[in-house]
Amino acid sequence: MTKAEIRRSFMSRRDELSAEEIVKLSDLIADKVFSLDEYRSCSNLLVYASMRSEVVTDGIILDALKAEKKVFCPKVTDKANGEMKFVRIDGLSDLHAGYFGIREPEVTDDYEEPLFDEKESLIIMPGVAFDRCRNRIGYSGGFYDRFLEKRPLFKTVAICFECQISDEVIPRKAHDIRPLKLITDKNVY
Repeated sequence: MTKAEIRRSFMSRRDELSAEEIVKLSDLIADKVFSLDEYRSCSNLLVYASMRSEVVTDGIILDALKAEKKVFCPKVTDKANGEMKFVRIDGLSDLHAGYFGIREPEVTDDYEEPLFDEKESLIIMPGVAFDRCRNRIGYSGGFYDRFLEKRPLFKTVAICFECQISDEVIPRKAHDIRPLKLITDKNVY
């Protein structure tokens, strides 16, 4: 199968989960995230704001804010070139529907992304399909690959539902960045 076919197939699998299942499984995943040394020790958390049938990240965001971590969510700044910036938020109310209906923080034209201490930063990545070797298919924009290519020391964790794990190896190109850990409702890869 091509990446596009895999993407369609696994999005369909994920979309079959009920709203109740999504919440229940997301809570299991969040608990695993909270137990990670990488999460507990980070001072900067860069995390996507969930949409539709993705793993819900609101609980992770709220926990990090309560723990007085600096929380940043992505804002698409150049769709054509697959570029995004991470913008600090103080609460879920700072997120509004943006590119592709994704909840994003507002950003002004003069916004300068902070210089992150990569060793104290954790990024939580979304994805559509993964294999057990942590190869990932996203939404086809390459946003995370481009962002992380310039920040090789970032600790990375991807989260997804177990139904998004492929038994077959996901096709991978040289520029595709594999997360250091992959967490599902059932496993940590």
